[in-house]
Amino acid sequence: MKKILSILLALCMILLTAQCAFAVDGESNEITIDSSWSILIPETCSQQESYAIDTLYGKLYEVLGCYLTKTTTATEKFIAIDIAYDGMADIEDNDYAIKADENKIYINGTGVRGTLYGVNRFLEDFCGYKVYTSTLTVLPKADSVKVPADTNILYAPFFEYTETDWRSPRDWNYSVANGLTGGSYRQLPANMGGTVNYLGGLCHTFTSTFCNADKYFADHPEYFAFRGGERIKDQLCLTNPDTLEIVKSEVLDLLKSQHDPNASLQIVSLTQADNRNYCECDNCKAFEKAHGGVQSATMLNFVNQVADVVKAAGYDNVGIDTFAYQYTRKAPTGIAPRDNMIVRLCTIECCFSHTLDDPKCKENVDLMKDLEDWSKICNRIYVWDYTTNYAHTCCLFPDFGVIQKNVQLFYEHNVKGVYEEGNYYIDACDAEFGELRAYMLSKCMQNPYCDIDKEVDGFLNAYYGNGGKYIRNILDICTKNAGDIAGHLKIYQDSKTNITLKPYQVAQIDKYWEAAKKAAEDETQLQNIERSELSWRYWKASGSRGEFCLVNTERFDELEKLHKDVVASGVKQLGEGQQWEDYIDCGLTRYAKPDKWRFYEVDEYGTKELNDLGKIWEVATKVLTAFGGLYKIFRAFQSINPKIVDPQ
Repeated sequence: MKKILSILLALCMILLTAQCAFAVDGESNEITIDSSWSILIPETCSQQESYAIDTLYGKLYEVLGCYLTKTTTATEKFIAIDIAYDGMADIEDNDYAIKADENKIYINGTGVRGTLYGVNRFLEDFCGYKVYTSTLTVLPKADSVKVPADTNILYAPFFEYTETDWRSPRDWNYSVANGLTGGSYRQLPANMGGTVNYLGGLCHTFTSTFCNADKYFADHPEYFAFRGGERIKDQLCLTNPDTLEIVKSEVLDLLKSQHDPNASLQIVSLTQADNRNYCECDNCKAFEKAHGGVQSATMLNFVNQVADVVKAAGYDNVGIDTFAYQYTRKAPTGIAPRDNMIVRLCTIECCFSHTLDDPKCKENVDLMKDLEDWSKICNRIYVWDYTTNYAHTCCLFPDFGVIQKNVQLFYEHNVKGVYEEGNYYIDACDAEFGELRAYMLSKCMQNPYCDIDKEVDGFLNAYYGNGGKYIRNILDICTKNAGDIAGHLKIYQDSKTNITLKPYQVAQIDKYWEAAKKAAEDETQLQNIERSELSWRYWKASGSRGEFCLVNTERFDELEKLHKDVVASGVKQLGEGQQWEDYIDCGLTRYAKPDKWRFYEVDEYGTKELNDLGKIWEVATKVLTAFGGLYKIFRAFQSINPKIVDPQ
């Protein structure tokens, strides 16, 4: 039933958008807002209302070139902010409504975010306001603003918590415009609605934030996991009553010092350390055996008891969070989370070339089974999702085809919060499509049923200029052919298997890149195109494709050029966990593929010898390929391939 209601809601929103986009001029079906209008405001405003009013006031000035008068007395024509009207809809916490009524527009919001989000929706739908990146905003100038006379928008957030960690989502204005509420990568001030904050850490808090191993292990090893006949400090023993009392006390102490009673929601994470060394003592094993034979049983029982004391202490706006991650991913039997608990399911094992409900992927089928099982017993599920290749982050990661559908699946399975983890180290590794992916993720969390194709096209046009249409062709081909030969795409995948393409497809994509660069209208757009192209060149070089193919005698020059360009772009690491600049002093840039650069530093043992071998191989390649003749023949055949078209 929820899925059916979601689809109906999406259709209604699409129809409303269509009305906005295709309304024709005429007094009967359009309201025209111009300099004669005013902004009607409450006599007393909250700080959130004041900020929303100032936002509307300033943005309308940018559009119209004049300021509308702010007034507390109704005039003939006005935009009203949080002013009641006849037949006003009931809206819940952080919802908003936008209603047109003759020469009046009403924007009403609730909670700490509703009003500001309503203003941003008005600006986006009727003024063309788009915040594509932290430095790229579109707001067209006009003589007037047209609003369909039958506008009646009601919006409730699909998720109470939305978070992603790419670069632009850390910007305040970007976050507000695109509906991001998490506080791990931005701390919005109260007048902008604040953020949903994790107190004490976002994750992996056991043995660190709570019941710290350095503090307790030496004197009380019994608080910690039993494995291989001894106690280890890697995880907690979750059936030890003293461990439980320590964590209860530490959580209450944390809340006493950091709790905000005015926040819409605050969260305390009680989550396993990032390893698989769970406790195997007799008590833990017995409890798990009685509840489905899964390690989530002891975790859930432990965290439930902490949640009970938090609730008893009166912290009504606090959620207690734990993981369904790796060994705790499967739901237990005979036990359920408390109402103030959050279970955060993680998709780390999944395939990202197929949607999570695709029966062709066993990992995805298993994940969906776990999500469905948790949905039966938990009213507050969050999802920790993944959106890049952490082993080779510079390489193109074609997950664009699953982003929207997966977020829809989360919503339709009772998920209340979504964290889309991506390239959180993007400042050290920006060489792909980070800004596009961040925008897609943000818009899908804001509304899983938005017209994502329209959003993507708008972004590509704004970010890459006239070259955007060619970038779209590239993304479509790569997305259709995402993954290895079996069609699977993982987040720790060999870079050369991120995409599987035929030679003519590689040649076609090369043509689109060249067309995109030629179409760039300014230096910024060209730099954006060339930065994204680095990820394509990285993929080709890793798999000896295109100009990097083994019969091209110039591939050695191309490898050196790629290395130089990656360094010049400011990239300091090629993937997660790699040391900064560990690839920059590679002594084999001419002979090693980019996925091996970090292993061959100058003056490191073996590098000189391999470099000498590379020189010999370079000479041999020239001889074996008839001094490049084979590559020229290969390119000549490609040039007459009817499947390769010239970009128009």
